[in-house]
This record gives sequence, structure tokens and C-alpha cells, in this order.
Amino acid sequence: MDNNKQETGPSPGIALDLALTTRCPLRCRYCSVQKNPYPELRGKDWIRIVESFARLRPIELISLEGGEPFLHPDLSLILQACLGVAAKVKIVSSGVISLESLPANLLHHPRFLLEISLDGPREVHNFLRDGSWGRAWSFLTAALERNIRIGLRSVVSRHNLPFIERWLAYLDRQMEAFGRNIDFSYDPILCPRALAGEGGWLPRAGLRAYPAHGLLPSPKEMWALFRNLKSEAFAHVRISQSEPLRGCGFARCGSISFDPAGIFSFCCESPWGLGWAQRTSPEQCLSWLAEALQNLPCRGCYWFQEDLCRGCWTGQKCGMVEYWGAGDCQDLYGRMVQKKVAIMLKSENRTCLAK
Repeated sequence: MDNNKQETGPSPGIALDLALTTRCPLRCRYCSVQKNPYPELRGKDWIRIVESFARLRPIELISLEGGEPFLHPDLSLILQACLGVAAKVKIVSSGVISLESLPANLLHHPRFLLEISLDGPREVHNFLRDGSWGRAWSFLTAALERNIRIGLRSVVSRHNLPFIERWLAYLDRQMEAFGRNIDFSYDPILCPRALAGEGGWLPRAGLRAYPAHGLLPSPKEMWALFRNLKSEAFAHVRISQSEPLRGCGFARCGSISFDPAGIFSFCCESPWGLGWAQRTSPEQCLSWLAEALQNLPCRGCYWFQEDLCRGCWTGQKCGMVEYWGAGDCQDLYGRMVQKKVAIMLKSENRTCLAK
């Protein structure tokens, strides 16, 4: 399977990330989604947002995320509307909720992808994702048996980085047994608050005690992982990652991320919202997006020109980039790692003083 296929050139289309809910049955160690009660738009509100953007620009991708999107009561209606206007629609799930809540005709739609979060072998996944391996694997096998199109995504930290390549080789053999092909992509850990052990409902003392530099992969490690995965000759696992450090493709196709209340930004990890969908017109939102894309310094970066990296970490999509003048994505990633380590150490010092 060709793992080096790249999409070329910026796209006139857009991508929409819809975080439908903050609710989730899991308490993953590094989760950056706060599980406190939070307002959620109804299905008809999401449908209005999606259709209003579709009237103005082609929509290449809509991601339905959470929390756990299967917990939203109007997921079927939202998915159906999205499939009517987007070139591709995916649900990103932890794999711990039954598939039965969605109609078969939507699950088998040719433009639908079910993306399941798996972070490595059983022991590693259980350590990171609240002991959910058995449920997630059963979810995956049930989807494969029903011939639903599947993708896998991992959150990469130094907990699972040493296992990723061997684990994918194992998955490749498993997919051969099923006679199926799957896509694989990844994200690195990003959230300083999660690194302080505050992911999910409860503090994660074990994670908090782990040194921050021991969690965050370095730019060099992420580049090595990217190169190694792209060079692997998997028969049934396609490495769909197009960027070494991030995987959202913002430089190629501008994306707009909405939280469950409809507050939007140009990055799902940005700590600040730019506006509220209920009060900001899609025309205004697209105007801001065009300005952000125009200001992406990565447009002139070596890796972007060489089609090795889409440079998503050097532009306005990052909520913190305005504070730093970074030369390229490796530089910015390194600075963010240093910042997170400083935040982590400061938090630990405050805890020690309090004791």
C-alpha cells in the first residue's frame, strides 16, 4: 500500500470540526476536554450551521467529535445532513458506545468514515485510555464485520511512541485476516492542563508525577516516526498522515472548529474562541479564515514547498502563535514543548508549596 501519496496544492474547500458534546464515559489520562456540564447545540442548530457554510464553499471534510459523539441524541440527524453536503464525513469515537444507535444506511454511506481512537497494544491503551481496550477492540471488529469503512487515530506520547510501529505491523496482520484496509493517523499530546494531570473529571496523580519532558515527544522524535511510518510497506494499513507534527491539514484546506455551544476558532486546540455561530455570519467567519490562511508563514517554508509537511503549526491556526515568532514548524513545536514543561514545573512547585 502506498504510504507516500500526498494531496497537492491548497484547496478551495473547507473542513468543519464539530465537537458535539463534552460528555464521555472514559477518563483518559491526557484528555484536554473538560467534562463539566457545558451547553450543547441541538441537531437542528448544527444542521443550520453546516448547510449555511455549504451554500458558500465546498466542504471537503466534516469531523463529528466530542467528548464521545455517540452520546449526542441527534447524531443520526446531524450525520445525515453532513453526508448531504460534504465530500467526506467522519465520526471520531473512543469505541465504547454501541454502533446500533446509527442506521445502517448511514454507516455504509460511501462518503462516511468511522475513526476509532486506539493508542497502542492492549496494556498501553488500557493505561492511557481508562482500561477501554476490550470495548474498543470489540467495537472495531464489529465495524469490520459489518463492512463499515474504518480509520484509526492515536495520540502519541512517550508512553506509546516506542510501540507504535510494531503495533501497526500487528494491526496489518489482523486486517489481512479480515480482508480489509484501514487508514492510520496520529496527534501528539498538546494540552498543558492535561499534562498537569487534569484531564477528565479527576486529577491524574500518576500522570502528574511523570516529568513533562517524559511525556512530550520532541520534534526530532515526531519527524522520525513520520519518516519511519511513511517508509513502511504495510499491506493493509495506509498511513494517511500528511504532516510530521500535526495532522489536520490546515495549510492545505482551511478548517473551522466548533465547540458544543457553537463557539468557533480555526483550531480545535485553540484556547480562545473567535466568535459564536449563533451571532457570527458564515460570510464573516470565512473572511477571517481567508485572512488567517493568507498569513500562514509556512506558505514559504522549505517543507511545504517540498510537499513533506503542510506546515500547520506556523500560522494563525495556533492560538498561541501570536506570542512567538517561529521560523518553522519544528521551531514552533520545540518552543511549545519548552512552554509546556515550564507550565508543568510551575504547577508542581505550587503543589509542593501548598503541601
